Amino acid sequence: MKKLRQATVEPFVGILINFMSLHRIWTRGLKNANKFMLGTAAAYNLKKCLNHEV
Repeated sequence: MKKLRQATVEPFVGILINFMSLHRIWTRGLKNANKFMLGTAAAYNLKKCLNHEV
């Protein structure tokens, strides 16, 4: 399970912290934090999609 997490979750979190300057979630409550992370994940995926060359 640890290898699976390292391969899927950890690189995403590292990219958010280092390259997208997401050091803190500026919302209160679990629901709002979840919405914030979903929006951040959508922005990350959109950025990857726009930079993808065929």
